[in-house]
Amino acid sequence: MSDPDPYWLLIEGGGSRTWAALATFGSVRAEGEGSSTNPRSVGHDQAHDTLAELIRALPRSGTLRGVVAAHGAASTRGCADEFAALIRRAMATAGHPPVPVLVTNDIVPLLLDGDGPRCVVICGTGTGFAARNGDRWARASGLEWLLSDEGGGHDLAARALRAVVRSQDGRGPATALVDAARRWCPPSPDTDASLGESLFHAIHGDAARKPYVASFAPFVLETARAGDPVAAALLDDAARELVEGAGAVCRAVGLGTAAPPALVLSGSLLHSDILRERFLSRARAQFGDGVVPRVASAPGPGLVNLLSLWQGPAAIAALGRAMPVHADPIPGSGP
Repeated sequence: MSDPDPYWLLIEGGGSRTWAALATFGSVRAEGEGSSTNPRSVGHDQAHDTLAELIRALPRSGTLRGVVAAHGAASTRGCADEFAALIRRAMATAGHPPVPVLVTNDIVPLLLDGDGPRCVVICGTGTGFAARNGDRWARASGLEWLLSDEGGGHDLAARALRAVVRSQDGRGPATALVDAARRWCPPSPDTDASLGESLFHAIHGDAARKPYVASFAPFVLETARAGDPVAAALLDDAARELVEGAGAVCRAVGLGTAAPPALVLSGSLLHSDILRERFLSRARAQFGDGVVPRVASAPGPGLVNLLSLWQGPAAIAALGRAMPVHADPIPGSGP
């Protein structure tokens, strides 16, 4: 007997925010947003609590069939397994019975939201690159800040803060980033602490997390826009890193100047024209003027397409050869 009203829980998130929704195979029915649920950014307990709160806030109707999650926490296959376990724990906390869970990286829905060859560039707290050309998939970066994420918000902010310290020490050129750092992390008026001391305690304090450091990135963009050469050089370096990532995944799936991809841009830093235009100028030099940039749409359509992909074992296996995937078996098939 078929289920009269089955629905699915969709989850998408990265280093700064999480989106959750209820959907059928046809459309998203209800949605909500919260803060980051990446355990490596906020810790396992906070990630669990935020996720459980988001799930609990969504209205229940019909029968929940499963969970489809595309999340930046799924950096590796092992991490995808761990995030699936986190989802199961949050689901139980929110009062839901166990259901099948699919977890993959948050870049995957962007590759599925549209037809034809696509290259996705994500530049938010971290970076991610992926390309799809028919049944060929490729991915680069996304292994967290000690191993990758060059050009992302945390990397840009950390390099800018080092430039501040170097300038204060006399080891580097003068830069308006020093004033920006004072506004971002003002020394306490009750002490005679220097800017360097204030930065030290803020960055190395127990509460400091990756998103906190990355929150200095908008100050870097602002300082570059005001004409500071040190900040501008940092943005040039970031744009070069983004183009190198895009080029790597395009080559892996057979895309190039002869077959330029649709270039899908996502992430908070690429919302800024001062970095986006630097990146696009370099991208057109590499791929040709035929590159068509597109701003990533809401995650719903791509996640619904990922849900459909889950119904085909061969399709999920092809995805899993290039992307981190945890996929529980689905009882039965089709909607």
